[in-house]
Amino acid sequence: MPPRETTDGGDPMDMGQVIDGSREALRMALLLGGPLLAVALVVGLVVGIGQTLTQMNEPVVGQVTRLVAVLAAVLVALPWLIGRWVAYAVDLIGSIPDRL
Repeated sequence: MPPRETTDGGDPMDMGQVIDGSREALRMALLLGGPLLAVALVVGLVVGIGQTLTQMNEPVVGQVTRLVAVLAAVLVALPWLIGRWVAYAVDLIGSIPDRL
């Protein structure tokens, strides 16, 4: 299939560029969100097992402990998270002229 022409005379983006950009965005989202989700999962499992063993089935206990654990993980990982996010944004904005 031949490439489509645009009305302003420029070339449209390659499908490979779109796929690569989407893949990189998904990878970054998993990289930034994965550790926080893992903390929530581990804390939820530990609290769930503790509640099962003590027969204390109070949903607020699980929610509050997960919230506190994720908040603590965010505060600990915040410099790294911001550094990765800013580096990704700089690379993305810097690549705009190459994609045009």
